[in-house]
Amino acid sequence: MPVSAPTPTLPALTLPSLARKGVTVDFEGGDLSSDAGFLPLKLADEQLGLTAAIAAAIEDLRDPAKVQHEALSLLCERIYLIAAGYEDAIDAQTLRHDPLLKATVGRTPADPALAGQSTLSRFENSITRADLQRLGPVFLEVFLARCGPNPREIVLDFDPFVDPAHGAQQGVLFNGHYDTYCYLPLYLCGRVDGGREYVVGALLRGGTAPATKGARFLLKYIVRALRVRFPDVQIIVRGDSAFGVAKMLRTCNHLQVKYCFGLARNAALGRHSADIQARAAAATALRQKHCPRRAPARRAFGEFQYAAGTWRETERVIAKGEVTQGDRNTRYVVTNLAAADGWTPRRVYLFYCGRGNPENRIKEFKVDLRADRLSCEFRLANQFRLLLHVAAYHLYQQVQDALAAVTESNSEWRGAQVATIREKLCKVAARVRTRCRTVRVSLPSSYPWAGVWRALVLHLSQAPAGSGQKFALNT
Repeated sequence: MPVSAPTPTLPALTLPSLARKGVTVDFEGGDLSSDAGFLPLKLADEQLGLTAAIAAAIEDLRDPAKVQHEALSLLCERIYLIAAGYEDAIDAQTLRHDPLLKATVGRTPADPALAGQSTLSRFENSITRADLQRLGPVFLEVFLARCGPNPREIVLDFDPFVDPAHGAQQGVLFNGHYDTYCYLPLYLCGRVDGGREYVVGALLRGGTAPATKGARFLLKYIVRALRVRFPDVQIIVRGDSAFGVAKMLRTCNHLQVKYCFGLARNAALGRHSADIQARAAAATALRQKHCPRRAPARRAFGEFQYAAGTWRETERVIAKGEVTQGDRNTRYVVTNLAAADGWTPRRVYLFYCGRGNPENRIKEFKVDLRADRLSCEFRLANQFRLLLHVAAYHLYQQVQDALAAVTESNSEWRGAQVATIREKLCKVAARVRTRCRTVRVSLPSSYPWAGVWRALVLHLSQAPAGSGQKFALNT
């Protein structure tokens, strides 16, 4: 007989008549799962080979004779739970009995329960610095595989995000700008030939870390790996004004990569761009005169050579002049993208504004996947937990690619973000029954997205054989 969770102590609920009869609710449904999305997440993992690669990179120092839960099982359980919206390890106390979670981890519903919160927490805190160093190439290899056989252009976007904390974790410091105790993780994503932005990795940093801390190390490591795999690819590094500093410019020039960084405003830049601002103001005034009821703002673009005091040489600076609500609103970008290659000032600035998409990816990563839930005491454990969230995001990006492949070009699913996918395709009730040769999973007959779910799973099923577990699906 299947091994289910212990019988709940909650009494049944008797509700008033909702139709012709009264309704009684209990928690004795048995082998049911509220997360049929464990299946597509598992299949995405099989396609990527991600969790198996992470497990191979971690040195398990436990006594094999006393191990009940292998490292691969712990990683699958933790990553799938994060992806399903259970970012706290305490949620595993009851979900370790979930029959579908057990099946996707590699057990049958009749097998003993998966690991609980204490085991998962000990595992997270056992990770060493050497383990983390071995994990870097694992995530980089996933990105390299997504670059295709012969990419022409790869854009790397750096951006930090704030992770408020209670102040007791190792490395948490008070940041005056954000007015909170926090970490400041550095997020890196890559875009290949104008396609989707993929997460490359994330680096945990202290709450007062400058934006560029760790960025140069990551950039050197990733650029060298890209050059080995794709010698002719053009690499462009992009970031906001926090990255438009001498150290980053020198690093990019040394690595011979293109860059496009924001530049903080100052008096010297204002003097260099005075004519650009004047052109924008004149164009705005002319538009207000002839079209007073329409949006009056007009832009003017230009460029000039500029060198800050800490820069070794002059750089090409793009200026965008605009009048917003009566005030001059000038923005600057420093770049080595050449005008001879068609990079006009307007094109450079619009390319810089493309940073909005990577910022949306950070929103998915931080908000939808709760990547800011870094509540372990020690910094190494929190860095590992951050990478677990990166792994969960990789699974969703594989699902997003699959949805783009199985849906129409104008379908809402082609641009679906993590929260939408989880709400509509993962949070689905499923009945799980163990048969002689299969685990039979039955989804609701009234499920409105059954067609999309079925097409998604069939597409993700085109993967190398993994645990050998077979599923029979009813939708």
